[in-house]
Order: sequence, then structure tokens, then C-alpha cells
Amino acid sequence: MQPTPFIPEDPLERFAQIESFAVPPRKWWRDGMIQRLSCMGLVTARGEPEEIASRFEHTADELKRSAGWFGALNSSVRFAVAATLVRREQSAGSFAVELDRVQRMMREERLPRGGMREVVAILLLSGAQQDKETPRSSVEHLGGFFRAMKSRKRMLTGVDDYPACVLLCRTDVEAEAILDRVDGLYDGLRKAGFWRGNALQTASHFLYFCPLEDELAAACFADLFGEFKRAGLRMNQRDYALVATLAFLDVTPERIVECVLDHRLELLAHTGARGKEEGFRLAVMTAFQELAAHGEQSTWAADTSRLLGVVDLIAAQQAAVVVAATSASAGAAASS
Repeated sequence: MQPTPFIPEDPLERFAQIESFAVPPRKWWRDGMIQRLSCMGLVTARGEPEEIASRFEHTADELKRSAGWFGALNSSVRFAVAATLVRREQSAGSFAVELDRVQRMMREERLPRGGMREVVAILLLSGAQQDKETPRSSVEHLGGFFRAMKSRKRMLTGVDDYPACVLLCRTDVEAEAILDRVDGLYDGLRKAGFWRGNALQTASHFLYFCPLEDELAAACFADLFGEFKRAGLRMNQRDYALVATLAFLDVTPERIVECVLDHRLELLAHTGARGKEEGFRLAVMTAFQELAAHGEQSTWAADTSRLLGVVDLIAAQQAAVVVAATSASAGAAASS
């Protein structure tokens, strides 16, 4: 059995304590953003902050050693995985074995390789098994659900949707009934003026679990997004999953936005967080915990949002490196 999560009285203070031990001092070649966002998964881990940070570092190192030269865990996604394993009190070695085993089953199921998103999906799958091996039937269910989703939105659905598919597969509802509701949420958000694309599809996946009726859930999402914009934040598609997570809270949009903005200021002042995007991501997570949405479905949605946030950040950094390298090559060619 996985340990009962620790619910801190002050999630913001708890995060700041853990972050002070877990994230190395800011240096010019490393800003710690990925480790910092990953650390949000440690807020509900049991133990003292310094001891938790030590376990986090050790687990991340063990994951990297298990990955080999080209494994996905050789990338910075290992920090997000490590935080989840520390909270579950699960060893890096046992997860590495499970990762390899489930990946082989996914290939047998003819599911395309999904890189970091595949790792996140398997992490979520393993979390649903209460320390037991993921059964082949779960992978077959995932494969069937993924193909059903792709048959509806072929150009939009891809390996990016693996983690959300795992969440949706946790229900006992038939795939077609789930996808009818998800498509309705997506279409409703599109009509409300939100940009079409994978980010909106992920938000609709999260909103499927919102305790509100679908129309009210979509309206809550729109209200929250609008409140953040009116508060002066430059909101974009990268924020959709975060806003969808906040829709689970049984609190007015004004109170949610007030709490997030207060936390953002505190995080920027008292932790290593830098800039609007990082401060906002972290503040959403601490505000979510402070405003007490501790139900199983909302917790899974918040965890998935955090994990996907790390993956998106890594992908953005990798893309920036490619663009910089391409620009440098073009400049060198032009000057020769």
C-alpha cells in the first residue's frame, strides 16, 4: 500500500522549506526551474524537509544510472519521476524495472513510442496498482482507449495524450461515453473562444473529472482564465491545464485568483522562482493545496498537470537549444 499523503497546514511554507534543500543554488548554466517544479510533488511527502530533499536527489541519481545513454530517464524528466517516487516511498530500481516491462507491453500493443510522455503515463499507471505490477489488461485498455480517441481526432491525438488516457481509463465508463463528454467539453471551450489544439484537449480531459456539470465546469474554466487576464497576467495555451486543475476547487474564481497571485508574490520573493511562468505554475499548485481539493480525482489531475508541466518545460528548453544552434549555424554560413 502507498503511504497516506501528508497534508501540510501551510503548503507554501512547506514547499519553500523543501526547495531550499532540494534545488542547487542558481548558476549561469542551470536555473533549477525543472527541479523546482518537480519539488512541488514533494509537498505531501512524509518526513523532514532536509531528509525528503536527500531522498529526492538520491532517487533522481538512481534513475539516471538506470536509464543508460539514450533512455528517457537520462533527461531532466527524472526529477519529476523522482519526486513522485519519493512521495510514494517507492525505489528507483523497482520503477525502472516496471518502466521497462510496461514499455515492452506497449510495443506489443503497437502503441507508438512516446518519450517523456510515455514515462509519465507509466508512472501514473504504476501508481494505480498499489505496489503491484501493472497488468497486461491495463495496457490493453490504454491501447484501446488511445485508438478510440485517435479515431475521433486523428490529427490532434498523439503520444502527448498518453498521460490523460491513463487518467480517463481509471473510470469504469465505456470509452465512447467518456469521449462524447470530452468532445463536448472541447467544443464548448472552442465556442467560448479558446484556441484549438492539444493543450485545449488536455484541459477537456481534466475537466471530465470536475465535480461540476460539464457546462458549469467549462464556464468555471472560462471565468478563471478571464479573471487571471483581468488581473494582468498574460495567459496562453500553456496555462490551460493549470486553469482546468483549479476548476476542481469549490471556491469562487475571485478567491482562487487572489490566492494564486498572493502565493506567486511570496514564491518570487522567498524561493528561487524567477519570472511569471515559473511563479505562476508553482503558485497554482500551492494554492490548489491550500484551498483543499484533496479528493482522489482532483489529486490525480493536479499530479498529472504538474508532471506535464515539467515535460513541457523540458521540451521548450530543448527546442530553444535547437533554434539557437540553427541560428548560430546559419550565421556562421552567412559570414563565410
